[in-house]
Amino acid sequence: MTERRPSSERRAEILEAALRIFIKKGYSETRMDDIVQEIGLSKGAIYHYFQSKRDLFIELIERWMDQFSTIESDLNMKGHPSAVIIKRVARYAAIIFRRNPNWFLVEPEIWAFANRDQEIKAITSQLYNRILTVFETLVERGVKYGEFKKVNSRMIALSIMTSLHGMIWFELFQPADFSLEDYVDLNMDFILDAMIIQATE
Repeated sequence: MTERRPSSERRAEILEAALRIFIKKGYSETRMDDIVQEIGLSKGAIYHYFQSKRDLFIELIERWMDQFSTIESDLNMKGHPSAVIIKRVARYAAIIFRRNPNWFLVEPEIWAFANRDQEIKAITSQLYNRILTVFETLVERGVKYGEFKKVNSRMIALSIMTSLHGMIWFELFQPADFSLEDYVDLNMDFILDAMIIQATE
């Protein structure tokens, strides 16, 4: 007999199982039967929560977006320099990665799907623009208060974000000569040092 679980827990359990399969096989090659086998529920039980593989993947993307929603809360650190907040946000992204790398490893599959599906592209664009705006706002704040040189804030925000995407590489290739935290700190220092106004300037 299948254990009765709260609906929200069951949905989360199905999404985690689907996440593992999408990473392993890709969206196109994944069948609902694969997810059934991974989680050990009946196909009917999964269809009770999700009408199709596509619906399941869309909710997975929305759950993926939730992993980054707390980043925006760091904008409230008004008493700290923008550089400190940016480094803290970058470190927080590394913490999220450590908790569950699968949420990063599925990202290339989301990109591939977004390239073929306008609705998925719109959903993911909304998230990326939200995060870019967080970094852009922090850079503009640093410029306004004399912490940073005048720079193209959108381009710097994009540089920070693409640098953080490099964390996916760590799980794929697992380098032994330096850590994820070293990577994040080095990249943030490289970007920030180019913007920070030194005392002698």
